[in-house]
Amino acid sequence: MTVRKVGGIAAILGLLSCSGSPTPSAAEPVQAPVAAATKDASAPTTNENSSATKPNLPSLESKDSKAVAKTLVKVSELRGVAAVRSVPGVKLDRNELVAAVKEKALREYPPEALRREGQTLQLMGFAPASFDYLGEMMKLLEAQLEGFYEPKNGTMYLAADLHGPEAQATLAHELVHALQDQRWDLKSRSVYKPGRGDETMATACLAEGDATSLMLDFLMKPQKSALDMPDNALQELMRSGVNTGDVKTVPHILRTSLLAPYVEGLGFIHGLRRKGGWALVDKAWEKVPTTTEQILHLDKWEAAEPALSVVAPPGRTLGEGWTMNDEDTFGELGLALTFAEWMDTSDARIAASGWGGDRTSTWTKGDEIAYAVHLRYDPATDKAKGQSDARYAERAMSKILPALKKKLGNPSFADASSICFDRKETGPLLFARKDRDVVLLAGPAKASGANWSSTATCATAKTWATEVLK
Repeated sequence: MTVRKVGGIAAILGLLSCSGSPTPSAAEPVQAPVAAATKDASAPTTNENSSATKPNLPSLESKDSKAVAKTLVKVSELRGVAAVRSVPGVKLDRNELVAAVKEKALREYPPEALRREGQTLQLMGFAPASFDYLGEMMKLLEAQLEGFYEPKNGTMYLAADLHGPEAQATLAHELVHALQDQRWDLKSRSVYKPGRGDETMATACLAEGDATSLMLDFLMKPQKSALDMPDNALQELMRSGVNTGDVKTVPHILRTSLLAPYVEGLGFIHGLRRKGGWALVDKAWEKVPTTTEQILHLDKWEAAEPALSVVAPPGRTLGEGWTMNDEDTFGELGLALTFAEWMDTSDARIAASGWGGDRTSTWTKGDEIAYAVHLRYDPATDKAKGQSDARYAERAMSKILPALKKKLGNPSFADASSICFDRKETGPLLFARKDRDVVLLAGPAKASGANWSSTATCATAKTWATEVLK
């Protein structure tokens, strides 16, 4: 999915994740807290059980379809991927375009999961008590959305008010998704996979990075290519596009999560292109990254490094009547985006690096909700130099502890390996480490509409953390 130009270059976004996630063209989730808010109409998010009827296809002889066909030839040549069938084109006014994406999100993502993900953002302290999860996402899209490709019927949908280079850039981006679908079956890769948020986000990064890189080539050719501009400059242009105007009122975590597949995906694709051209990008579609760690670290994709196995955090110490409703995986990217809510981006990346694996769980009891993350860092690779095997976990805590104190004030308790804050409305927030393992707990708290109240203390959270880390 495509959004408005930034500094003369079209930036790219999306709706309904990357949690989990967030993920964001209706893009991907970042993962649990952001998952639903990040899915892409051209990236992973379709419910395997969806029985939605397919809309009637427009005529390939229509004016819009002919314009799509003309651009498809150019995009196919630039990308080096042959188109095997035509792509119908439809223009919609912006309200219709946003409505189509909203309908898709509600059809393909379980409503209860959407509600819980919005509550998780509130429980973590990333959104206010009056937060309207779906409404805020639609607000973001209304300001940014330019078009999307729908794998379910192979059709291109574009905003009717787009003209000139802006329309061509949007069309080029979305037609890459069409080529991905025709060559690598994007439709089947876009199936909503409960509990596999990080894998879904990794696929979204591949899809959006590929489309964004080609779109930039399309804009710059024949004089230059996307590789002629520093990646950090391009990525900063893209970030600036979702931090202006009315969009500034949308929670920061939604904006960063929605954009993440484009920003991080572009870095991954450019790493591949510099090493082996578009042929190596094609190889990545044959060996799709399974974690966002592989997206952020090209060498880990090359080595096919898997995630460490981590069980979902148990909740026996919460007491009777609690039910685990969801479990998922944050991944390194989701973790970095979450940490960036409490510290600057560079420190957040450092704290998330060395990620080995994780598992999250969401627990409910009536109107009460609690959230847990069990994170395991990789073992140190240079212990011969005197480094601790838990070096990455220790480094993460060294960033987390001071950042939380600065952000949240005086903790209820803190030492070298743990910290906890008793919050009046959303309950305790705790981080604790044991060797290479780190646990994050939020809640329990009771949510009655816009009214939240804590139903636990840091003492309760400490007991729960001991259960998770044993």
